[in-house]
Amino acid sequence: MKYGITDLSVVELGKLIKEKSVSCCEVTEEFLSRIEKTNPTINAFCDVFYDDALLEAKLADDAISNGSYLTPLHGIPIGLKDLTPISGRTTTFGSRLFKTHKPLKDAILVERLKKCGAIIVGKTNTPEFGHKGITDNLVFGKTRNPWDINKIAGGSSGGSAAAVAAKMVPIAEGSDGAGSIRIPAAMCGVVGFKPSFGRVPDVAGPFSSTTPFFHNGPITRTVSDSLTFYRAICGEDYRDPFSIPTQRNPQNKSFKSFKGIKIAYSKRLDYFQVSADVSKCIENSISRLTRLGCQVEEVDLGFGLEVEECFMDLWRFKLASTYGDLSESELELLDPTVNQLIIEGNKITPMVYGKAIMTRERVWNIVSNLFLDYDFLVCPTTSVPAFDINNGAPNDINGVKINPLIGWFLTYPFNLSGNPAISLPSGMTKSGLPVGMQVIGKRLDDDRVLRFAELFEKETQWETCDYNI
Repeated sequence: MKYGITDLSVVELGKLIKEKSVSCCEVTEEFLSRIEKTNPTINAFCDVFYDDALLEAKLADDAISNGSYLTPLHGIPIGLKDLTPISGRTTTFGSRLFKTHKPLKDAILVERLKKCGAIIVGKTNTPEFGHKGITDNLVFGKTRNPWDINKIAGGSSGGSAAAVAAKMVPIAEGSDGAGSIRIPAAMCGVVGFKPSFGRVPDVAGPFSSTTPFFHNGPITRTVSDSLTFYRAICGEDYRDPFSIPTQRNPQNKSFKSFKGIKIAYSKRLDYFQVSADVSKCIENSISRLTRLGCQVEEVDLGFGLEVEECFMDLWRFKLASTYGDLSESELELLDPTVNQLIIEGNKITPMVYGKAIMTRERVWNIVSNLFLDYDFLVCPTTSVPAFDINNGAPNDINGVKINPLIGWFLTYPFNLSGNPAISLPSGMTKSGLPVGMQVIGKRLDDDRVLRFAELFEKETQWETCDYNI
């Protein structure tokens, strides 16, 4: 084999497993060995299921021997974020409050992955309740970026993105309430796909995952792998009233080239500040898309800082409604930022909440109307590349003050609207850090977004991270 097992994509590994050129046990052993070697430095995994993963791999091999090959994920090692419940496995949500919490049942997507024959090798790190774009917490500490271990991996699915970038697993699951799949994907140089809201049944509670929309999806090294994972976990389920069938949108039209694709390009979604190094990478990608035949037009969306205020009010309200009645001793266990957001959320009046909903409706109208004239919206995923792991988020960009909690990623407006969105590697800064380009599609046009992303991927010579210790 030209490459080692951990260098291969899910599609490549799946083919070898199906052909019996390599066993599920061999694949799982190689990735577990990689985790054992690499994770102490990166801290992507907060729990690794060594014994159970090997047992499941043996059962997967036995199934193949008996003629029961299941799906393209049969025997593929995956990581699941520590916000996603796995029956009998500690799921802390990155919080000391839940340090010993063990769910009684699997999330729906976990059920589906197990039925596909996937091998769950462990849980990946997350900030407490996934509340920010930096992955660290008071239980397991900081997750580092495989491209530069002195930089952040992004968040809140930073453990998943770092694990994939460092080749500890070929694929990992993430969740996204403000950009938590796309942000770490951009910062770790991998692919992160947020499906349309409802495509993947909710993992926590459907009625608590609508304000803003909470999505689950794949983080991978290739778009084809994201499509494979997405296909395995999407689809309607009676337990989630907002879940929708897998039937593709009949208005989707197949395309095999970029010619004629209409792209709305926004340099900064109107009100964000974007650093020069990120802007340069995105401009290079836009120039390439134009040369390949896309019709690219720069647009003003009509967004303003009220979108940020709307999102923050909804996020504060969500945290306060969930955790606002904790005792003083319980609140002291939480991250200080989470505690402060809860305090602020408890002060939100019905009028403030109502105005946030009205702003959200305006965002939906702007985005949905945009897709009457364009196939895709393209913009940067984050305003900055990965920053120093010890310095915290930036307080200003280009000399302009920003909200250090959410002011440096251009992702959360599409958690207000629920559109499908993907972050793709889009070049490197001079300092050798990845930059992500975000592609947003019409609601329920998930397949079309993925097909466009595949075309873009084929036209770029993206470097994979050869992290070694």
